[in-house]
Amino acid sequence: MEIGILDIKGALPCFEDFGNLPTLAVREDNLHVIKDLDMLIIPGGSLIESLSLNEKLKKHLLEFEGILFGVCSGFQVLSKRVDIGRKSSYPVFREGLGLLDVEFSPLICTDRVEFKLMDNSIFGRAGERGEGFHCHTYGDIKVGKGVKILSVSKVEKLNYRYLEEERYILSGVYRKNVYGTMVHGFLDNPHIRRNLLESLGVDEEEYETILEKNRKLREELKRRSLVHSREKCRDSKKRGIILLSTGSHCGKTFLLTGIVSKLGGRTFVAKIGPDVRDIVPSLYILREPMMKYSSIKIGERGWCSVEEFLRFVRESNYNYYVVEGVMGAFTGALRGGDYSSAEISKRLGFPVYLVSSCSKGGIEGAFIEGLSYYFLLKEMGVDVRGIILNRVYNFQLFEKVRKIGEEIGVKVIGVKKVEDGEDRGLIPEVEIDYERFCRSAMKLDIEIEIPPLDIDRGKRENKDFEYYLRRWVSRFLNQSCTLK
Repeated sequence: MEIGILDIKGALPCFEDFGNLPTLAVREDNLHVIKDLDMLIIPGGSLIESLSLNEKLKKHLLEFEGILFGVCSGFQVLSKRVDIGRKSSYPVFREGLGLLDVEFSPLICTDRVEFKLMDNSIFGRAGERGEGFHCHTYGDIKVGKGVKILSVSKVEKLNYRYLEEERYILSGVYRKNVYGTMVHGFLDNPHIRRNLLESLGVDEEEYETILEKNRKLREELKRRSLVHSREKCRDSKKRGIILLSTGSHCGKTFLLTGIVSKLGGRTFVAKIGPDVRDIVPSLYILREPMMKYSSIKIGERGWCSVEEFLRFVRESNYNYYVVEGVMGAFTGALRGGDYSSAEISKRLGFPVYLVSSCSKGGIEGAFIEGLSYYFLLKEMGVDVRGIILNRVYNFQLFEKVRKIGEEIGVKVIGVKKVEDGEDRGLIPEVEIDYERFCRSAMKLDIEIEIPPLDIDRGKRENKDFEYYLRRWVSRFLNQSCTLK
C-alpha cells in the first residue's frame, strides 16, 4: 500500500498529519510514481494562486485511477475553476483540473469546526462527525452535476463576522474516486482514518508498515524545509517575541516570515486572534503543522486561551516562540475584556517589537506614530524592546530618527522597502503565492534580538485600558523629553 502526498511549489505537506498515512512524497522529479499509488493526497497551500500545476503533472493526475484526495487548495485543484478576485471589482479566475464539477469564489473562514458526513463513502457512513479547522479565503462552493456532498461544517463566523447563530456550510464533495474537502485535519480523526483503511483492505500488519514509512517520510519532508540547512540553536533557553503594529497593513506577516527564516532552532509561530492565514507563510518555510495553540484568543475569538498557550510553551520543546498581533496594537482596547493585541501581549509577558510602516506618513510620521504607541505600551506594563520602521525608502532620513531614538533610550530598527511587495501574489489579504512570498521575505535584511522568555511575567490587572490611556495623556501634556 503506497499513499503519496504532493510536495511541489506552493504545497503544505506538513500542515497537518493527514492521518499519518502518506508513505511517499511526489515531486516534480518523480511524477512517474503517481500511476503506481493506491491513493494520492493533494495538500493545502497556494497551488491555485501559484500556478503550480504544470502540464506533465496535470496529465498524471487526470490519468490517475487510484483515490485522489484534495484538501483546501488541493480540493480547488480538482475543481473546474476558482475566482481568486477577492478585493477585485471583477472575477479573477484560475482553472482547475475539472475532475469535480465545482466552482469556488471568495469566502473567508478560519474556524475550528465540527464536520458531518452527508453520504456513505470510504470515510464512513452518513451522519458520522469529526473535528478539524478551516483556513481558506476562497471557500464558497458552487456544486454542478455528477458530484455528491461529502461533508458540511458547522461554523460560527464567515468573512470575519460572527453569525447570528451557528450554521452548516458545504465543505466537501466527491465523485467516483475523487474526493475534496475544505477541512484540514479531516484524516486525523481516528474513526475517519479507520474507515478509510478498512475500505482499502489494510490489515494491522500493513498498517504498522504504513506508520513506519510515514515516520521516515515526515523526517524527509522536514529536511526539505527552506531553512533546514541553517545552524541549529544550542541555547537551552526558550526565547520569544511578539510583533505588534500601529495598524493593519504595516507588514507584520512579511516581517514575521523574514524573522522566522533566520532563526536556527525549532520555531513555533502563533497568531493573536483567529486569522491563522497570516502565519501560514512561516509554517511553509518551517514545515511545521498548524495546531490548536497557533491561534491565541482575543476576546472570545481564537482557538486557545492565554493560559492554555502559556502552558503549551512551558511543556513544549521549541527554541523560539514568535507571535504576530492582529490589526493595530490598541484596536478594540476600549471594549474591555482583552479585545486588543496590547492587552494579550501584557498577559503573555513576551518581549514586544512594534512595527510602524513608512508607506503612508513617511519615515517621520512612522517614527512619531511608533513613539506614541511605544510609550503607551510601556505605560501599560508591556515589555516593549523597540520600534521597527518598515518599508524604509531613505536610510539617510532613517539614521536621523534612529539617532533620536538612541538619545531617548528607544531602539529603532529600519527595514528596507521591498520593491515588488505590493504585487498580487505577495499580499495575504488579496492573493498569495507562498513560494514567492517566502523567498522575498527571506531576503529581508533584519536581525533582531529574540530575548529569553520569563513565562511568569505576564499580568492581568483590574485596571482597564482607559485608565492607562488617561494617565498617559496626562503625562504627555505635562512632561517633555529633553534630547541630548
